Amino acid sequence: RLQDPVVQFFKLCALPVSQQTLATAMSPDPVHVLPREGSIVVVTGAAGYIGGWLVVKLLERGHTVRASVRDVNNDSKVGFLKAMPEIGGRLSLHAADMTVEGAYDKMFEGAHTVFHPAEVFMSFMFGRAGDAAEKDFGGEATAQALNEHALRSSRFLVDSINRTSTVRRLIYTSSIAAILPNFRDLIARPSVDETREPGAIKVGEHSYAITKRSTEHFFAYQASISGGRWSAIVANPSDVIGPVLAQHQAAESWQGKLAAILRGVPAEQELTGRPWLLVDARDVAEAEIRLAESPDVESGQRFMLTSGDTVFPEDLGPRIMELYPSYQCATTVAPPAQTKEVVRREPFWIRVHLRNDKVVNAIGMSFHSFDDTLRATVESLTTVGGITPNLK
Repeated sequence: RLQDPVVQFFKLCALPVSQQTLATAMSPDPVHVLPREGSIVVVTGAAGYIGGWLVVKLLERGHTVRASVRDVNNDSKVGFLKAMPEIGGRLSLHAADMTVEGAYDKMFEGAHTVFHPAEVFMSFMFGRAGDAAEKDFGGEATAQALNEHALRSSRFLVDSINRTSTVRRLIYTSSIAAILPNFRDLIARPSVDETREPGAIKVGEHSYAITKRSTEHFFAYQASISGGRWSAIVANPSDVIGPVLAQHQAAESWQGKLAAILRGVPAEQELTGRPWLLVDARDVAEAEIRLAESPDVESGQRFMLTSGDTVFPEDLGPRIMELYPSYQCATTVAPPAQTKEVVRREPFWIRVHLRNDKVVNAIGMSFHSFDDTLRATVESLTTVGGITPNLK
């Protein structure tokens, strides 16, 4: 097993101590601020949903982008990047395995900012080829093994930053899972913001939520002991939908579930019947870049990226059919994974509200409307993702 000092440090990070104690925030340093154009940046997981949109928006701003992908020759995943007009100029592809020490060393040297949406857990999310991912993983993908590989890969990423002479800012894509409290705490206080914490006792010490939260602490701590060389800022997106940029993205995660609804197949109900807590992929990328550009955001801070829109999956079909009357979408849900029955939609979700005022006030962020996001998602799933909607 991987029970080394790195993993032990992360276990300490998961203890229930205050956010302020572990964040060890530093005052903003002007050299950490990403210039508005003309810089070299790195995007990990660039073939992914958020990574792809980061590449698009960074290129639009005039930056030179080093796009990190698992396999530069896998055109089913990276073909859309190779098709961008900037390829060979301001856009270059680089192969890297984040679980291998030193994989990012050459790529990071010369870069100012690293955007890090890549995640070991994502290889096993909805719509991914689980068997292939497990074979590539090199063993049984237990929660503990995934947790330990994810934590070690974070150590490797920090080591690569520390070995460079140029990286000044890390923007880490965490998750709302690292914010959502256990249901008892949520019922008691239904407002969700960056002060909330996941409960390791309820979700498990090796869970995705605890892994993400521990990684947030780790990056904040490592930035704080870098002697002011670099800073770390955390973004916590909620449930991401929005336009896909490549066909493989249409089968994955939340947009993959939406594609099933388009085909008339009921989406799996979330645990406790919770609604989807939405944010547009374009808004996630835009917010992360603005955070990198901000001279006011302190290292160690985290920002929940969410539109505030919530919708139950069984209500998405009717919403889509309002926009596309000829479609016959699913209007029911299937039982949650590993269960046999659909559960009651717990009424406390009616009271839950997501607060995005911190990121709105910090960087002047605004979010796409529900209809804009839903329409753009559906259109891209059919035109780019190759999804054939069920028709009346």
